[in-house]
Amino acid sequence: MLVAVSCDKSEQPAIPSIGKEYFPLRVGYFQTFDVNEIRYQLRIPETFIYELKTQVVDSFPSEGGYTYVILRSKRNTANETWEYVDTWSARVNNREVVVNEENISFLKIKLPVSVGVTWNGNLYNDDEVQEYLLSDTHIPFTAGGQNFSDCIVVTQADSNDFIVFLDERQEIYAKGIGLVYKESTQLKFCTSTAEGCLGQQIIEDGVVYKQTITSYGVE
Repeated sequence: MLVAVSCDKSEQPAIPSIGKEYFPLRVGYFQTFDVNEIRYQLRIPETFIYELKTQVVDSFPSEGGYTYVILRSKRNTANETWEYVDTWSARVNNREVVVNEENISFLKIKLPVSVGVTWNGNLYNDDEVQEYLLSDTHIPFTAGGQNFSDCIVVTQADSNDFIVFLDERQEIYAKGIGLVYKESTQLKFCTSTAEGCLGQQIIEDGVVYKQTITSYGVE
């Protein structure tokens, strides 16, 4: 008896995505960002506006996936040449995305991506537990005048404390592109009873940081 077997690939079950496409890396891939940063020290704010560029310059197998070497550079205006800042790395496998920033490793994304999933972003460093939340998936987002149709939102901190210490941090990743927007506000407020400043939202120290994508591609 003959049994007919179809070879039509369209009938094959699709392999479910786990979300690595929200953090796509390969040698030569680059991204540029506009950065607006306000640093407070002893209540004095100082503003820094510059362009940031990240580019993957090397990769090698590691822990069931790959580690990518990422060179970072910046410039104040588009008329200037890029100046080297430092080198980061990112480790990506089927379980997680870990980024080493200035020799401190952060668990950025837990795979597979799913709304409501939480994890300890400081799992691979010595800081206290910091719960990250995958707060949204498959949403549209506009950054730098560009529309991205499929994004995930990672909320790294959301403490709405305007009395002692405000900590709000969020990163947004677009499918096939990676990080497109990052916002971080970490502010320490004056709580001196002698000055009577408790609850007045007088900023002692801290940083307000916004990073918005402007271009990406392969060089």
